[in-house]
Amino acid sequence: MSEDLFSQDIDLDKMPLSSRNIKSVLSINSDVIFREINVCGKKSFPISLVYVDGMVHSKTIADNIIKPLMDNDKLCDVRSEKEIIDRIEGGIVYAPAMDTRKSIRDALFDILTGSCALIFDEENIAVTFEVKGFEQRAITEPSEENIIKGPKEAFVENIRVNTAIIRRRLKTSDLVIEQTTVGRRTLTSLGIVYIKTIANDSLVRELKSRLDKIDIDGATGLSFIEEYIIDNKYNMFPQVLATERPDKLSRHLLEGRVGLLIDGIPVAYIIPSVLSDFLRASDDYSQNFIIASFTRILRYISLVLALLLPAFYVAIVTFHQEMIPTELALSIAESKKGVPFPTFAEVLFLLASFEVLLESGLRLPKSIGQTVSIVGALVVGDAAVNAKFISPAVVVVIAITAIAGFTLPNQDLSYVVRICRPILVVFSSILGLIGLTYGIIYLLFYLALMETYGIPYFAPFSSTDGKGLRDSIIVSPPSSVIFRPFMLRPKDKRRQR
Repeated sequence: MSEDLFSQDIDLDKMPLSSRNIKSVLSINSDVIFREINVCGKKSFPISLVYVDGMVHSKTIADNIIKPLMDNDKLCDVRSEKEIIDRIEGGIVYAPAMDTRKSIRDALFDILTGSCALIFDEENIAVTFEVKGFEQRAITEPSEENIIKGPKEAFVENIRVNTAIIRRRLKTSDLVIEQTTVGRRTLTSLGIVYIKTIANDSLVRELKSRLDKIDIDGATGLSFIEEYIIDNKYNMFPQVLATERPDKLSRHLLEGRVGLLIDGIPVAYIIPSVLSDFLRASDDYSQNFIIASFTRILRYISLVLALLLPAFYVAIVTFHQEMIPTELALSIAESKKGVPFPTFAEVLFLLASFEVLLESGLRLPKSIGQTVSIVGALVVGDAAVNAKFISPAVVVVIAITAIAGFTLPNQDLSYVVRICRPILVVFSSILGLIGLTYGIIYLLFYLALMETYGIPYFAPFSSTDGKGLRDSIIVSPPSSVIFRPFMLRPKDKRRQR
């Protein structure tokens, strides 16, 4: 993956590995350190040491690499660089991870990813040692997926820390973590995580195939990776599940899914993911299954309310007043006195205002963002009602819709619901309940056609012959969930014997 690491003006394949050539590529950089070391104090065997300051642990280099080379008497009788290399490979230098590089491209890759290199000019060889030591954020609580009972740790930006967290949770030799690189210039490390005795081989191969096809300058954000691993990039519905919780990733790995860790991003992807996965919360598996089932059913009801309530209100108020109880109809009619806009315009205006308030709250500093959202909603809403721009009934409907939307545990799904709401309102404003029905049918038809890695997006509600429904709408007791999800076609189908 490192073929295009350097400028096209430099033909690395024709350059022999030497300290002079390394300097010609990197010497312009102020953070690249070059130092000459005399083995055992002899000037006849100078070795060039190269590393990037800030990416390595300087004390480790001094104590474990430089000191043994300069002070160890066992190196005083060497007669050639070949003997020095042999003794280094034999363990005279105290380094747990070491590689011998014969091409300048590989040596430069190691240096720029946090290793130090000893350059032997006569042999055209570099011995590199992994001594990463850059600063990193400590493991903290999840910021978006907090739970009352359960683990309080989240992924960080360092991929090695993240793989260690997963290893600590899944202490099995069947856990496989394969590494690849994406981005010609950023060389972003990706970790493909799966349990080889559970995950379907075709799923792992498909993910690797999609990652191998990525050919971009840099992967600096989630979207640069996500677009290439999903089935349809023009589909706004989330097709892979992102999580910042190691326990959540571990649970899905045990079901037969594959995880994707990205260096520099404290989030893991879970592949494949279907619609029901975005309505699960980590809390579902940390409390009594009866309580968890109640909250999950509440989430499904909230999804329907958040998506359809504004459109349903527009339909019955505009076209089907006979469906409204008399007293309620009179109340709505009274509240609309003096309002110059039709109902659908009120609803669309208030939905747009709500989105603006949400966005402003996200972009402002945390200390005032939430306050501005609350105060803005109260003040603007009350002023709009008093000024007869909108009716109180519409405010109530949009408030219920907003609260229902906040119960959705996944933000990607929440964004889709917020986009679909005004579209359904427009359908209802044209044909009433018939238009709303057409909109719902089209949406269901669209979702029914969707697949992710060959799995229907509506699974396990479709194409599974009723299998896998045990942990879908309701949460089953752990002792009764004997089989893994049928739709994933895992190698080992049983969770418990």
